[in-house]
Amino acid sequence: MLEKHFYSTLISLSAALFCIHGWILSSGVTTELLFSYGANVFLAASGYFTIYRLRIKHPDKLGFIFMGLSGIKFLVFFLLLQPMYYADGTMSTIEFGMFFIPYSVTTATETVVLVRILNKE
Repeated sequence: MLEKHFYSTLISLSAALFCIHGWILSSGVTTELLFSYGANVFLAASGYFTIYRLRIKHPDKLGFIFMGLSGIKFLVFFLLLQPMYYADGTMSTIEFGMFFIPYSVTTATETVVLVRILNKE
């Protein structure tokens, strides 16, 4: 069931978590939080699409492709998100959570769905 509705599940779960996360933060919803969720959702959806499309043609390389896509996610963090968080000179626990919470949720959702799909084949 989850496999058929991956994109809607990913977006719905991330949107609900985004609202809760913004509500809990004392600063509320910020540009950094919005960009972090948006980037993680986009990267998870892109990773799912890529692996789903390559699962038949290159089944023996999917692990390497997944690791490469995970590396791209961290590259996006280091190139785009970390400079925003370090604008004040330090990276607080809240700022780390702004990256890590959406990253972990989107990556876990992507991984669970891909494992279910690949185990069926």
